[in-house]
Amino acid sequence: MDTKALTTNPQAIMADSLDDDNEEQIDLRQYWSVIRQHWRGIVGLAFMISLVTALIVWSMTPIYQATASLFIESKQSKVVSIEDIYAADTSRTEYLQSQFEILKSRELAKRVIEKLNLPEHPEFKEKPQSERFDWRKWLPIELPQNPEATETESASALSPSEKLIPAFQKRLTIAPVRNTQLVNISFESTDPELAMHAVNALGEAYIESNVEAKLQVTKQATDWIASRLEGLKTNLAQSERNLQDFLEKQNLVNLEGVFTLASKEVGAATEKLVEIRQTRAEAENVKRQIEALGNDLPRKVDSIPEIYADPVVQQMTQKLAELRGTESELSKRYGPYHPKIIGIHSEIESIEDSLRKQVSSLVEGVTNRYEVAQSNEAALQASIEMNKSEIQDISRKQAQFRELQREIESNKNLYEMFFNRLKETKEAGDLQPANARFVDRAFRPAAPVKPKKTLSVVLAFVASLIVGVMLAFLIEQLDNSFKDAGDLEKKLGVPLLGLLPLIKPERKGEALNLGDLFLREGQSSFGEAIRTIRTGVLLSGLDLQHKVIAVTSSQAGEGKTTLVLNLAFALAQMQKVLLIDADMRRPSIAKILGFNSRSPGLSDLLAHTSGAEICIQKFERGKLDVICAGAIPPNPLEMLSSQRFSDFIKEYESSYDVVLIDSPPVQAVSDGLMIAKVVNTLIYVVKAESTPVRAAKDGLGRLYKAHAPVCGVVLNHLDTEKASKYGDYYGAYYYQYGYSSSKESS
Repeated sequence: MDTKALTTNPQAIMADSLDDDNEEQIDLRQYWSVIRQHWRGIVGLAFMISLVTALIVWSMTPIYQATASLFIESKQSKVVSIEDIYAADTSRTEYLQSQFEILKSRELAKRVIEKLNLPEHPEFKEKPQSERFDWRKWLPIELPQNPEATETESASALSPSEKLIPAFQKRLTIAPVRNTQLVNISFESTDPELAMHAVNALGEAYIESNVEAKLQVTKQATDWIASRLEGLKTNLAQSERNLQDFLEKQNLVNLEGVFTLASKEVGAATEKLVEIRQTRAEAENVKRQIEALGNDLPRKVDSIPEIYADPVVQQMTQKLAELRGTESELSKRYGPYHPKIIGIHSEIESIEDSLRKQVSSLVEGVTNRYEVAQSNEAALQASIEMNKSEIQDISRKQAQFRELQREIESNKNLYEMFFNRLKETKEAGDLQPANARFVDRAFRPAAPVKPKKTLSVVLAFVASLIVGVMLAFLIEQLDNSFKDAGDLEKKLGVPLLGLLPLIKPERKGEALNLGDLFLREGQSSFGEAIRTIRTGVLLSGLDLQHKVIAVTSSQAGEGKTTLVLNLAFALAQMQKVLLIDADMRRPSIAKILGFNSRSPGLSDLLAHTSGAEICIQKFERGKLDVICAGAIPPNPLEMLSSQRFSDFIKEYESSYDVVLIDSPPVQAVSDGLMIAKVVNTLIYVVKAESTPVRAAKDGLGRLYKAHAPVCGVVLNHLDTEKASKYGDYYGAYYYQYGYSSSKESS
């Protein structure tokens, strides 16, 4: 049954809306209230943990730490250039990282261990086998193998210094300083002197190992260069002999002069060839023009400039033009057979014949010139080709000569370079700069770094406070009960009629009788709580008078009988009240009020074995009429669900102002659901810090499903002092009111 099922009641819906309006504020106060409620446990837990921490840290052996700073060179000063051959690239980040790892290396650790003779130091000295604690011997069974023994056997082959390397490295810390070339070396030890000496020894061992490594590399480089130098010397001598043999074989002294002369001859012949080719091309062009004109050449001689440029040709051509002009004029006056016309014709034919002869002579000259030019071109071309072949042969010899010269030069340079390097390495072999130096040497630490006693205790106290608060909230979350009135309204969504404070006995173990507490202590906080509940019940019935009231709970032992008795006494002060014990399975009212438990009661009335005048008993001190449960019947549910019970309630409803019914728990049996059908209102009792939330929700859910007129809930057995510290308004009110009342009464 969930909360939604419970909110079918209008009053519950109103309570939900009020709760929603103040949800955030209530939550914040709730957190603080949880801390206030459990503050003693939180502080106690913090105190105990802090005390244990203090005892532990004060019993621990103090650890001292010494620190030295090294500056690692990223660009080392090069005494000689031979370092170009074997020096590492120190400009990269990987170089510095490599140096940091070298500082952590086993080799350096071993050097320091041997230098400081740590195998004999009390802190590192190995304990005898008989003094070692072996937890395995206390086991009831024998395990197949001892891992520690196996490790001891494998380590027995190591030297004493090598055995201590892991322990030494465990105490060592290498911390590079960010964005610098500095590195801090720290060592922890119970002996401050040892911590100081170990750090300084490690820095010195690192510097020495770097110098030794360079010396070793230098020696290797020197040996290698010396071995290579002999081979280079032999190669140089061989290359010089090869050049000399080549010159002697080719009968050469100076190739440059021969090559220059041949080159000049080829150049001059090439220039002459260009001129001849131009002449031949011009003659060939004229020759083609003449061949193209054929027999028309004498008449069109002016179309060939080279022939027309001849003075004789020009003179004859001009004479012919004049004669043809004269002929044209005479032909206009004379006939074709006129002597003058015939004479001019004869003269023209004579000149044309001479012109043809002259042109033929010029054409023959052009042809001869073309043939001579062509012949000269072929001869000159052959001469150039021969010179080129000679030049190519000279070029090949020159290339071989230069190749031999380059080989000599290369071998000579390489030999000189190696010879110089060998001299450098021999001279600078003992002068090797270190790649690191101390910036700050370690000094003897004055105070231990571990344990930080005050800080450890403070941190333990703060952490335990946080853990305590978390545990308090965890307990609250795991607590599935109602701690105060606000918690009840929030979880059930049902109006609160009131609460009954927890009544503690004056003496421990003393039995309490709370059934008539209202009569005995009417002015106490308990009495005021009963009056508050009475007022709530009466006010809830202004529009519809609540004459028949039932009181029930989720399960037995939640105080419903105590409430119904004291509420009956409170109502009896103002009205005529009948109290009915309807819990026929576990009746208790007769015993509490001092009646005979075997006297007739409700079961007898419903079974028609006794009359009302016998079953109704007077409790004079409380001015109250009471019907006890009577004999326990075998079938209480059938009796309470019968029409007889309904008629009985209606009958006494008219005779009394209020009829109060002590109903059985609704979760245990269904008797309470039958009683809820015949009452005007129903009060639900919940026991603080006892009734599970789920049980209360399920119980109310069953009542709402049966359409029971639930008017509210009473929170019973509430520790008001605790509730006031928890932040509950109602609890604080009752606690303060009850406290003040007790002071006044005293």
